[in-house]
Amino acid sequence: MKGIKKILNNVDLKDFKRYLFISIVFIVVLILVSSYQFIQARYESNVDANLSPDIAFFIVDVGSQTGQLELENIVPRQAPYVYRFSVSNFNSTKHADVDLTFKFEVITTTNLPLSYAIYSDEDLESDNMIDSDTTTANTDGVYFRHLVINDINSMPYNRDVTYYYYLAVSYPEQYKNSPDELSGMIELVDIKINAEQDVSRWAKKRNI
Repeated sequence: MKGIKKILNNVDLKDFKRYLFISIVFIVVLILVSSYQFIQARYESNVDANLSPDIAFFIVDVGSQTGQLELENIVPRQAPYVYRFSVSNFNSTKHADVDLTFKFEVITTTNLPLSYAIYSDEDLESDNMIDSDTTTANTDGVYFRHLVINDINSMPYNRDVTYYYYLAVSYPEQYKNSPDELSGMIELVDIKINAEQDVSRWAKKRNI
């Protein structure tokens, strides 16, 4: 006890208060930074969880490919849900060895009252690329929507080409008080790419 009293007597009270204040401020700042990082981590985790998945098509030959989106756990809201998909004439091991053209169409189920638009820019400021939107039933009486895009896109074989498209899905807020049968419903969206060989450049060279 005498040793402790001797140490305390040698401590300058002003310096002690100053160091105590600095220590308290440091601890408070450390707690605030840790809390911010925790909140930011939770926010970024939630953002990542809500990001729409991408679909990538790698077209290295003629033919068709289909990718599917399952629109689940979506709710009516003002902003559209945006899904990006891309079309490339190469993959990690191969490149198309002929000029290709492709068209695509979108086929959806009709479980939810959704509207669709397709854009060529992520800001959704270009024109909606959908030229027709029709609903038909198959032989089993199940209804599907067919979204047709008439644009034909070219991919020359002598360079890597990637097109990006953005499918905007709107679920109007007026359905917030929708009947129970709409809750838990899943909408299926098929994106079908049809690729053909582009003979226009070959034909031009031969004056056909």
